[in-house]
Amino acid sequence: MMTLNAGPLRRPWWLLALTLFTFFCLLGSRSLNEPDEGRYAEIAREMIETGDWIVPHFWYAPHLDKPPLTYWAVAVSMSLFGQNEWAVRLPLALAGLSGVGASYLFGRALGGRQAGLWSAIILQSSLLYFAMARMLTTDMLLTQFIAWAVYFFWRSWRSLDDAAEANPNHSKRFLAWHLAGWMAMACGFLTKGPVAFVVPLVCLATLLTHRRRECRRRKTMVVGSLAGFALFLLFVAPWFCAVVHLVPRALDYMVYGQAVGHALGTTIKNRYGSPFYFFGVLGVGLLPWTWLLGWLWRRAHWRALNIHQKEMWLVLCVWTLFTFAVFSLTRAKLAPYILPIFPALSALIAFRFINGDPATDVAGAPKWAWRLCLVSPLLLLACVPFGMMAAYHVGPASWMYLQTTAAAVFALFGLWLGRRFDRTACAYVTAGLSVLALLATAARMPSYETSFKSNQTLKPLGAALREQFQSGDQIVCWGRLPQGLPFYAQSVISAANRPYFGGMPLDQVPFEFPGNRERFGVLLLPDESALIRLLAGDRRVLVVGFSGTLARVRESLREKPLRIITHVGQWELFSNR
Repeated sequence: MMTLNAGPLRRPWWLLALTLFTFFCLLGSRSLNEPDEGRYAEIAREMIETGDWIVPHFWYAPHLDKPPLTYWAVAVSMSLFGQNEWAVRLPLALAGLSGVGASYLFGRALGGRQAGLWSAIILQSSLLYFAMARMLTTDMLLTQFIAWAVYFFWRSWRSLDDAAEANPNHSKRFLAWHLAGWMAMACGFLTKGPVAFVVPLVCLATLLTHRRRECRRRKTMVVGSLAGFALFLLFVAPWFCAVVHLVPRALDYMVYGQAVGHALGTTIKNRYGSPFYFFGVLGVGLLPWTWLLGWLWRRAHWRALNIHQKEMWLVLCVWTLFTFAVFSLTRAKLAPYILPIFPALSALIAFRFINGDPATDVAGAPKWAWRLCLVSPLLLLACVPFGMMAAYHVGPASWMYLQTTAAAVFALFGLWLGRRFDRTACAYVTAGLSVLALLATAARMPSYETSFKSNQTLKPLGAALREQFQSGDQIVCWGRLPQGLPFYAQSVISAANRPYFGGMPLDQVPFEFPGNRERFGVLLLPDESALIRLLAGDRRVLVVGFSGTLARVRESLREKPLRIITHVGQWELFSNR
């Protein structure tokens, strides 16, 4: 049997190099996709343009769907490195690195340095974590803040054990770690709201319940939590108070329209799913390590742990299962919602299967499960072309058939070769193949970014609009809001030169926020006849239309020829002269 010792793990510089390569390679190669990346980047850009860093604006109207920390991070990055895709995604890559660091510390607290290093490797080579570390949403920043909050609370909890050992500095250590946990929660709250507050506190409550008979410890934690909550409010409240003061009805919208509405499903749109939705997301998102989950929880393993390992294991399990259950029961469903459980799962898997401690090495996963882990990256490469064709209606190409065939052949070879590997060797090969497969997939995506059905980029459309626009032209967006278009057409679309809008739902961003329809005023065209009148006028009109707008308008405006300028995916740019 082929084995690999832990020698490479004694030289952590190679892991640092791998991690930097994983998160920064090809970071800016793909244009911003609609709708999320375009929206978040545009909000950050408008902060820089308008100088208003308090109230987030989208298409120059208030936008309070999320707290501002993500926008702030992206705006700071663009201020330093320019308005480009690399700068936009840099905060996500740094958050991914931060989450890997937290996962390393969890693994090390459980099973020592080797378990910590494998926690970091498993996390960064997981499909969903890798993908979200290069996609502009709030989920990666939220994940790192939750991870650090739980870790800081754990360190504050462990510092109380120093009291039993008569350590004179235990009180200062406890307070420092505990307040750090509340600060991490505050940052998470300013990223995505209450979930960043609830998950770490549930983990802390689990520890208190586990040792509920220790009254002195419980009182210390309560006193520390009161001080921490005061610090939390001191950090979070100023922004909310400022927004409520500056924007009418902001409080009702953020509380009932967003936090409560999303939990009850009364305000969500196109995000519904069954209670079993996240089982599939976890199964795919944790690849190539998913196959080990069936053997993660075993009574014999639990009994082999010492008291501190049991407490950490319990915290990580509660963190994982509670978060998974909460999002499974809420009506709003999106795949990245369960991303915050990945640092915990990575530490659990690393400690359970690759920690190198014979005392806790019981009832491990069978060899066939490790072999499936090994070939999963190759199966991913084989399935990607079919997934692209099914999900994005991308037509087949010769490279797709070649990639699928080659990946399938190598997967069969991997199954045969995996019989000779022990689990450590399988883990090394799995991690390496996974990173290479994920980067190879990321390298292919820019070739098809305008072909995606609903997530295409608007970069070519913005370039065409900038090239065609002349002083005095009017711009109309029709059929659907091109959310990230101002990011790529900023010299044409600005606070002083906003386009007309029409033919799109007025219960979606940015019009859904109370008062925004009035803020847009005459820029909202009531019906198609208003568009026809603009096109029939004397001024040149550029229309950014969605999916067949040109054909419909031509039917109503036969006496006036319309000129198609460009057609990009589902979008088209045309003018009346």
